[in-house]
Amino acid sequence: MLKSRSVHSPNSDEKSSLKDRLLVARAFVRDNIVENPKFKLYKRIVFVGCVVWAGVIVVQSIPYYIYIGQGKEAFQSGRFSEAEELFSQSIKESQRYDAADPRLANALNNLGEVYRVEARYVEAEPVYAKLKAIVDRNLAKKPMEAALLLNNVAAYNRDKGDYAAAEKLYEQSLSIWQTEVKKPEDSMYGSLLNGKARLYRDMGRYREAEPLYKQALAIKEKANGAHHPEVASVADNLAGLYREQARYEEAEPLFRRALAIDIKNFGHQHPDTATDENSLAGLLRSMKRYDEAEKLYMSALTTRKLLLGVNHPHTARSFIGIGEQYRETKRVEAAIPLLKEAVAIYDRVYRKADHPDTATALNALATAYRVSGQYKEAQVCLDRCLKIRKLRLTADHPDLALTLFNQAELDRATGKPKEAEVLYQAAIASQKRTLGDRHPALIASEQALQSLQSLERRH
Repeated sequence: MLKSRSVHSPNSDEKSSLKDRLLVARAFVRDNIVENPKFKLYKRIVFVGCVVWAGVIVVQSIPYYIYIGQGKEAFQSGRFSEAEELFSQSIKESQRYDAADPRLANALNNLGEVYRVEARYVEAEPVYAKLKAIVDRNLAKKPMEAALLLNNVAAYNRDKGDYAAAEKLYEQSLSIWQTEVKKPEDSMYGSLLNGKARLYRDMGRYREAEPLYKQALAIKEKANGAHHPEVASVADNLAGLYREQARYEEAEPLFRRALAIDIKNFGHQHPDTATDENSLAGLLRSMKRYDEAEKLYMSALTTRKLLLGVNHPHTARSFIGIGEQYRETKRVEAAIPLLKEAVAIYDRVYRKADHPDTATALNALATAYRVSGQYKEAQVCLDRCLKIRKLRLTADHPDLALTLFNQAELDRATGKPKEAEVLYQAAIASQKRTLGDRHPALIASEQALQSLQSLERRH
């Protein structure tokens, strides 16, 4: 019987030899390196060193995050001086890190927001300049952060009245989000839309603002829930747009919704709640519901004085609202000191710059002076108001048309009917283009012109 013979594949002897050599090498590494006491000690030293270094990094970062966390809590509670100090400390801490580290940008952004909210634009400018430089350097690496930070730089430019720069930055921010981030349902995208809508509203471009506000509100509701403070903020902004268009029935439920949300989240003594109260009061005043309006105005003013102080733009807005209410309810002598104080606050805050807020206060004060028969004082206010609005606003802006109307009223009162007629007609043409045929401001202008012309015909 034949015995079976083992069969070898080609190169089997070479493979066996290689396997043996690998086994020998592994045994050598195990016996002389891995199991070597000196190597084990070295591993322990390296491990401990890594842990210690990681601990050092964590410990070094703790102060930064404490400052940021406490600063945000103070900012949200309206304690801006405390927030400023904490965010300034966070900037000092973040300077330990590399220039590209996101912590520095975050710290600069937070401090800039404090300055922006407090309208301290001179101090804010170098902070936002540094922030913009960081964003430009790291744009491709962190598109989401870049879009959000550019949105805040845009808000700073909008608030200080530089609308052209603000619009360019908002468009850049939205473009980055839409092409790079691509998260159309994210709450932060709603914030970007809300910012650009507010810019358009401030510029009097109401038709462009409304769809952006509605889109932002829908995104915020879906992302955060119906009772979130960010929903209240957008609702208040959309309601304000409706009020300026005299769409009062659409505005009131939105204003009341915003107020209810913020009371639930923050209570009555909070800057956001005061903003809601002041906004709703302005609507009720437009609707001639003066008793309801005055209670809300006073509540907002009390909160703002307590939390923001007298030298704050929001406090000035409360003075304007109450002053306008007093004038409309035949208490013009009580209105004038409040409106003068509003002008003084803006001049202190904005360093007498040509700011749209200052023009708003001047326009209201001029009207009060005219009603009280102080025509020279009224003309001084209107001259300055008209200069600011021609500089800052477009030719068809509703606020500019309102100033033309008030100048016409003053010309009429001081015996200059021809000049008044020309200004009435200019205001009417502008209001028809921007406000439509049924807006109360347009109706008032048309009625004033008709009255003047009738009087002239009788003469």
